[in-house]
Amino acid sequence: MIARLSAWYLGLTLRERVLVSVAGALAALVLLVYGIVMPVGRALDAAALRHRDAVMRSARLMAMLDRLDAPARGRVAASGPVDQLVAASAQEAGFVLQSNQAQGADTTIVSIPGARASDVLGWLDRLSAQGLSIEALTVTPAADGTVSVNATLRRAG
Repeated sequence: MIARLSAWYLGLTLRERVLVSVAGALAALVLLVYGIVMPVGRALDAAALRHRDAVMRSARLMAMLDRLDAPARGRVAASGPVDQLVAASAQEAGFVLQSNQAQGADTTIVSIPGARASDVLGWLDRLSAQGLSIEALTVTPAADGTVSVNATLRRAG
């Protein structure tokens, strides 16, 4: 096959050889640019975007972790039985507690039948700033867009 191609090329006139060589070089250049350089460039750009997004997500997560850790460092210890503190805080936040069972002086189990998830999680975060820690948490979504929450809260420390 190569011998036939070589014989055909040598049978061309000088002008035809130059034109075929130029056409071959242009075809190779187009194949190189559109077949290799551009796909590799797009892949590198996509990888750089994915890396940037991952770094941004990581920075946001680290900032959230720092914010979660900050109340633990400057925690104000609440006094009194935990179940009474939680009941007063829930009433202040506008939640109706289905149950609030004291488990000694330092622990209580609460149940909220229906509330917005963001409100409940914000309330639990405020409780952690008051010196209470979440020992167990179950959040169950409801069909109407609310959640029911069961939480075990313990005095930190």
